[in-house]
Amino acid sequence: MSRILRFGLTLVVALAGLAHARVGYAQLLPGTPPALAAKLGHPIAPALMQQLERASVAGLRSTQRPAASYIKAIQGPNLGKPPVLLYIGADYCPYCAAQRWGLALTLLRFGQLSGVRYMLSSADDVFANTATFTFQFAHFNSPHLRFQAIETANREQQKLMPMTAQAAQVFKTFDVPPYVRFGYGIPFVYLNGAYLLTQPMISPASLQGMTWEQIGAQLADPRSALFAQIMPQVNAFSAAICRIDGNQPARVCAAPGVVAANAGLSDRGGIMAR
Repeated sequence: MSRILRFGLTLVVALAGLAHARVGYAQLLPGTPPALAAKLGHPIAPALMQQLERASVAGLRSTQRPAASYIKAIQGPNLGKPPVLLYIGADYCPYCAAQRWGLALTLLRFGQLSGVRYMLSSADDVFANTATFTFQFAHFNSPHLRFQAIETANREQQKLMPMTAQAAQVFKTFDVPPYVRFGYGIPFVYLNGAYLLTQPMISPASLQGMTWEQIGAQLADPRSALFAQIMPQVNAFSAAICRIDGNQPARVCAAPGVVAANAGLSDRGGIMAR
């Protein structure tokens, strides 16, 4: 576990009152390749978004179930209608970097995702410079699901987006054992009081040494190892969303991959965790 992923309760409370800060990339962390650094903070290219859209659709046909489930059923507060997917992370965090790829693939099935910008995880932590994007400026338009993204710090670990009081309370209550293995870690993914996503859908180790374009190309290729690793988890999380949003849209919830994943859900409405 990364040394910078641990959050204390004091920080949780403090984050709720932080003022919004601008992201600055003039002072880059050491060890960031200049060609990658040049893209930081810029909107991702339309071609990359199109690759993710193709990958998301292609994954609906994959009926491979996850070898291990990262989805845990809970009984928590409902955050609203339509159901709310709450993500709490930070730009510097390599595990958040990996998780955003799976979240993006999932969100694209339920609505329109825009406003995502190029990002790299920290250059001085494990899995340094993992290619990803930030949700700081993300917009999600959907009649089925609402996406609330909070990036608490930028790549230099400076304070970025504050948690709402509601988000901070949910984080404080459910980002602790027995719901998760380690307390107050990120990424934290909470699905409207019904489920927690307890681990990234893919490990940052699987993304090492790849650019955004290379990751996008592999995700869009059903023959790639990356596709085979992430899509069972994306389908499982999609099935969990379908369970709480009235099985909409049908093109997603009735797709072979999501139906196969849904068969692995427990009777109580959650996927059995390891």
